[in-house]
Amino acid sequence: MSRGQSLSDVFIFETILGASILVAEVPSGIIADRIDRKWVIIAGFGFNAVAETLFAFAQSHLSFSVSFALSGMAIAILTGALDAYVYDALGAAAENRSVGVWGHLSSLELVAGVIASACGGLLAAIDIAWPAIATAVAASIGALATGLLPAQPMGTSSPTGESESSLQQLRQGVVLLFSTPILLHVVAASGACFVLFNAVFTLNQPLFAASGVPVATWGFIVAGAQLTAAFYNHWAGWIEASIGRKRALLLAMACGAAGFGLMAMPHALCGVGGFFLVVIGMHARGPITLAVANQVIPKVRRATVLNIASSFGSLVGIAVNPIIGAAADASAPLASAGIAAVLLGVAVSWIPVVNRYLGDPQRPADRNDSEG
Repeated sequence: MSRGQSLSDVFIFETILGASILVAEVPSGIIADRIDRKWVIIAGFGFNAVAETLFAFAQSHLSFSVSFALSGMAIAILTGALDAYVYDALGAAAENRSVGVWGHLSSLELVAGVIASACGGLLAAIDIAWPAIATAVAASIGALATGLLPAQPMGTSSPTGESESSLQQLRQGVVLLFSTPILLHVVAASGACFVLFNAVFTLNQPLFAASGVPVATWGFIVAGAQLTAAFYNHWAGWIEASIGRKRALLLAMACGAAGFGLMAMPHALCGVGGFFLVVIGMHARGPITLAVANQVIPKVRRATVLNIASSFGSLVGIAVNPIIGAAADASAPLASAGIAAVLLGVAVSWIPVVNRYLGDPQRPADRNDSEG
């Protein structure tokens, strides 16, 4: 707004961002499964660096529009390629180590977000443009750092070793997604559940206000919840090894359901405690769903299917968002209770699906028993 843009313009930019992601997501996944994924990741971080730099110095509606379009392309390019790269880089240990690795990455991201928010506030107090400039510098350093990644070359062959075209690759990716029940469950549940979990950052405001939580503490509450989630995810691998993948995801979903249930109660402690549980559950489920999805997708289709799944999940989210908004307009506590019920239902439905379609990695004690 300080550079002549209105709030209506901002929502137009967000629309451009979403459209850019949807348009670029599937093609970028196909490309990532056909060439060296290292170069795809470099391109994604490169687009992001250009987008952030353009955003920091933009003065016109066109400049901001191009910045958001490039940012959407960066997000789309990295959606499947980055997760596929991480999983494949773990080699034979991926099935057992992936949850812990993604948990550590999520923990680092959360801590970095809290630090960045604090630094951004201090910089904005000097000049509103400084946080954007600092972001552009950080994004540029990140783009340069990706050049140090080891290569991860791919090919144009299918899992059977036969060469296939991009169109065949896309068609087979769609078939794989919709013919694999556990993958479809994870994708549909993840798309809808992300929107449900993310609603906490809107619902918490009227619920906090109604229960008398001082506005001055809201920022500290959010930061504290994110740091708590970071601590939980730091130990995500240990938690999964201790209780099993099936129970670990059930625990994450149960945290979210219990949290929204508590937030529906008209008491400050319930509201704050529930918010913490929701944020923990929101971030705790990510490493597990990524591990499950990557486990059942062949390496040569991994980025393609992940990006198709992400697009499908986005469409589910688009359908769910208006329902949440209408419920929140009617009653924020009722909306919170409704989300709690849906999350509980999704959590319970996970049990029969994983029992039938996925062998849950054994806990160390189970492996020792079988060896004995």
